Parts: sequence; C-alpha cells; structure tokens
Amino acid sequence: MSIRFQKAIEYTQKYKHQLKPCKYCRNTDIRITSDRTIFPTPKNVWGVVCSTKNCHCTGVYSRVKDAIKAWNKIN
Repeated sequence: MSIRFQKAIEYTQKYKHQLKPCKYCRNTDIRITSDRTIFPTPKNVWGVVCSTKNCHCTGVYSRVKDAIKAWNKIN
C-alpha cells in the first residue's frame, strides 16, 4: 500500500470525530482520501468523501485540515 493511502487511513481515524455526516444520505462513515498531483510539482493532495458510492465529496486540498474544513462547511 502506498504511503499516501496509509496516511489517509491514519488521518481518517485521527479526525473522524471532527467530520460531519453527509448532508445527502446522513452517512457517518466519512473518509479522508489522498490523490497525487503532477502540476506544477508532484505532491499529495487530500479530500473528504462519503463512503456511500457516488454520493458526496470535496475537492482536493494541499492540507488535510483544509479538506476537513471544506467538508464541514458544505455539510
């Protein structure tokens, strides 16, 4: 497993008490995810998603706390 995926799991556990339920399906199984950008330089980016398939998510952010803040603002 890639380090960034492992970090996403760790961040989900660390911040799960701060994540609001999904505003659409009220699911409380909310996860922090990681992606990798290539422009302008390769780096990890973070998002928050509802675990219900095709439900709701944030965009990607360079900081985990910014992704959490965006999720909570829209939920």
